[in-house]
Amino acid sequence: MAFQNITNLSLGDILQIYYSDGIRTQISRDYRDWEYIKREKVADPKGRQINFQFLSSLGPSAIQRRNPGVVNNFPTAQRVSNSEHTAQIKEIAATIELDYNLWKRAEMSSDVRYAEPLRIELDAKLDSLKRQLSLELHLDGTGVLGQVDSTATASTVSSGDVIVQLSQADTARGHVGAFQFGEIMVVKEPDGTASQFDSNLATEPVYWKVIDRDFDNDRITIRGLNSSFADLTITSITTDFTDGDVFYKFAQPTVPDLTSISDYGTVSEAMPGLESLTADDGRTVHGITMSGATAGTRFDAGDAQLDVTHLESVMNNAKINVGNAYNWKMACLAPQSYSQFINGRETDRRFNSVDDVTRGARKWVYQHREDTIELYSSEFAKKKRMYIMPEPKQGQGKVLEYHGTDFMPVKAPGGNEFHLKASSSGGFENTIVSYMDSYGTLICKHPAAVAVVHNFTLA
Repeated sequence: MAFQNITNLSLGDILQIYYSDGIRTQISRDYRDWEYIKREKVADPKGRQINFQFLSSLGPSAIQRRNPGVVNNFPTAQRVSNSEHTAQIKEIAATIELDYNLWKRAEMSSDVRYAEPLRIELDAKLDSLKRQLSLELHLDGTGVLGQVDSTATASTVSSGDVIVQLSQADTARGHVGAFQFGEIMVVKEPDGTASQFDSNLATEPVYWKVIDRDFDNDRITIRGLNSSFADLTITSITTDFTDGDVFYKFAQPTVPDLTSISDYGTVSEAMPGLESLTADDGRTVHGITMSGATAGTRFDAGDAQLDVTHLESVMNNAKINVGNAYNWKMACLAPQSYSQFINGRETDRRFNSVDDVTRGARKWVYQHREDTIELYSSEFAKKKRMYIMPEPKQGQGKVLEYHGTDFMPVKAPGGNEFHLKASSSGGFENTIVSYMDSYGTLICKHPAAVAVVHNFTLA
């Protein structure tokens, strides 16, 4: 006999439903990278841009030896090299939406568990905003989430969805950790035009939604959506992705031409992150040419397996480049790269475990001369990147500066944060909406102080 619920009994359906305590979010709420950005906050921006200056040469040729037995001239003067740079303020916004009748009934309920839908929506959106900025800290400012691998067949169909192989080349933009569950995206050619990807459906997908992520194999599973964001079933693929196709958030206002970028600080509405702020490839960001004295300190591992000697080498170079002006206390890398270093811990005595018996915290660190560098992992970090972050000593300014505001509700002076949502057919829907925004940007005032290991492989 098949199981029957009690609602099948006479008057059984009037029994009150019992809910377990709490709501369990199924998405990671970890955004330690955002906490790092907050520590680097300098001030709320007062205008539309931030100007700052670099001193990139001390005029060393003006210092020359002289022959004491010969009457000769003083050396030719060589002035210091200084330049002014500009960072444009970027904006980020969020929309909060809730059924009005749900909110009203919850407000009337005597049970506090039913009065939480608004708080849940608010908390979730704040978490999502912080995760977005944590993600942008590791990207390049183009808004690209990931790049399709160059193999002949980059995608396969599975149960109506598409599995896409992402590129993990050292120069690839984005990575699997940039694709968050439920993210709605568009796919474009590198030059910003429409992709040739063809799902061979009567109605081609307009958008794509992230269904699953495979960190170990650098793959994502995506589902086709129509123009109303309804799910579509993919049956076959006739024209695969083009080599180098890229994914963006679906509503990004500017889709740039990646083959011709004049400045990574203004190429899109996305905030340029460490990938551009610490580059050493001649690109331009905030008007800075990232090479020579104004480049980040980078160690190219040459596609070799990640090793502790890479960390040692890049820290030696960083201290040669910038002297003793900073302390290095934190290194960020992907979880898989973090695990790689655990193996090195067994044989290298410069790795140490640190237990805080007062607060119960446990961590492990790498000792480089006088600097104790804590290693932590982030899902937003690329597998082929490790960033060692500097902190100023007494009297020195910050290297990374975040000029930005906290997330704030958008409303008229004295107005209400929530209002009814306008209907496309006229009138209003039975829905209340509110908006939040923040604005700011991240600048790096001494790129060489950030030590970067890149282009390594994992065991």
